[in-house]
Amino acid sequence: MSNASSPYWILVADSGNARILEIKRTPAEIRMVHKLTSETLHMRSGDLKSDASGRSFHVQGPSSHSKKPRSDAHDQAEKEFSRILVAKLELAAQHKSFERLLIAADPKTLGRLRQYMTKALTARVTDEWNVDLTGIPMAPLEKRLRARLGWPG
Repeated sequence: MSNASSPYWILVADSGNARILEIKRTPAEIRMVHKLTSETLHMRSGDLKSDASGRSFHVQGPSSHSKKPRSDAHDQAEKEFSRILVAKLELAAQHKSFERLLIAADPKTLGRLRQYMTKALTARVTDEWNVDLTGIPMAPLEKRLRARLGWPG
């Protein structure tokens, strides 16, 4: 069992922004461990894919037609961002940087994160909060997180 001074990590994320925070009950403190922003967050869909659509040729004749992309470029970028977040958390868990993890993310991001987490990382998740807190400054965010954890603050 963990003690009151052991690090508790919190991931606050959406589809393109994330903060990984370390919060301690005793002594009461919070600090930012990592801040990540997707490089593709503000890019247009056209900038995320190649200039031309792929071509498909029929065996029976020389005609061709454009192939539509299998998925939206922004959707793929958001999935990749979730993979990167999980990889950072997995590595930190392997190095025993934290014992417990709270995840606060919008529903779509939360689902993606769950999809990529291993059982070992999932076992450290003590709470999932279906809310987007990425735009909240640190002081009010700390207050909300402590309330969620049931800690005085």
